[in-house]
Order: sequence, then C-alpha cells, then structure tokens
Amino acid sequence: MKTHQRNRAATTQRIVDAFEQILQEAGTKGLTINAIAEKADVSKVLIYRYFGSLEGLLDYYIRRGQLVSHFSPAWLEQLRPIQPQDLASIWSTHTLQLFRRFRQFRADRELLKASMQEDTPLAEVANRSLDAELTKLVDQLAFIEGGDHQAISAVIYGALSYLTLQAQLDRPVIGMDLRSEAGWERIEGAIRTLYAGWSRLAIESTSVQVKSKPDSLPVSPW
Repeated sequence: MKTHQRNRAATTQRIVDAFEQILQEAGTKGLTINAIAEKADVSKVLIYRYFGSLEGLLDYYIRRGQLVSHFSPAWLEQLRPIQPQDLASIWSTHTLQLFRRFRQFRADRELLKASMQEDTPLAEVANRSLDAELTKLVDQLAFIEGGDHQAISAVIYGALSYLTLQAQLDRPVIGMDLRSEAGWERIEGAIRTLYAGWSRLAIESTSVQVKSKPDSLPVSPW
C-alpha cells in the first residue's frame, strides 16, 4: 500500500510538473490532456483517473498551496501581530510577496490572466479556484474583527492584478514603466502606504478590534 501511495504521489507530481511547464512555455492555450500526457509520459486515462478532467487538474494545481501560501494554525499564531502597529507590515509583506511571484513566473501570470478572461471552462475554474485561495489568504491574515478588510483587499488585489498583466503586455499605466524595477518600487511603496492608512484607521476605530497576540503568549523564534 505504501509503495502504491509513493508511486501515485510521484506520478501526480510528474503530471503537475508537465502542466506547469506547458503553462510556462505556451500559456493556457497549450493546455490539453494530450500535451500534458505526452510531456509527463503517462496515459491520458491516468490523468482522467487522478483528476477527472483538465479543469480538475487546474483546480488541483491552484489549490495545492504553492501559488497562494497555505498557513497552519501554528504558523498563523506566529504571524499574529504583537502590537496593532504590526498589521500594516503583515498585510503589505504577504501581498507583495504574492504579486512578486506573479511577476516572476509566467505560469502563475497565465493563471491570473485566465481568471480574468471571458467564460470558458478553464477560465471559470481559474477564477473560482484562485478567488477561493485569495479569499482564504485575506481572511487568515486580517487579524481584525469589524471593518471591511475584504473590500479593501479586493481593491488592492484587483489593482495589482491589472498592473501585473499590463506589465506583461509592456504597457505603461499613468506614465509608469511597469517593466522596470523602479516602476515596481513605486507601486510597492504605494501599497505599503495604503495598508498603513488602513491599519491606522482600524486601530483608531471604535468598531474594529485588532486580534493581536496576548502579552502572556510566548513568541517562538522564527
């Protein structure tokens, strides 16, 4: 049984690697069961058996936790702010890390682009799966009760998604060169400013409670 599980895990990884390589090389237009099976050196029947469909494989790829980070309860406890003033840094750090990944890896950008396209089976799955992952990330890292953190995050994530895809097309936005590091340093600085403002409003609001780490809780080293 253990040998079977190891073999299945290895084969699954080979299929996922093939899926990712095709995304990287050809985008979503190159994604077919035939192409994935050939690159992974497995039968089409096996892919259908493991994932049910191409859409099932796409859903698995997005939800496995490599594109959008998954946090264990223990890790979330480590991330919990010690002081309310730590909120802005937590929010901006993880948002910028996510979108740096989108900028760095074409495969990830292709999924981001697919999630914003008109209705096709793949676009629908990309949108639903990616949105579920991003919603979970935002909710886990909010560390506040009250206020509309989801709406704030939707505006920021939506803006960064648009800017990321415009950069891929080598198009400026408000005169900014988004293919340059200088341009993205300005964008990242603006994101930090926005989160700092939202953090300050949350801290000062009487209707928002910051879920900071209790003083009695020891802080483990990173």
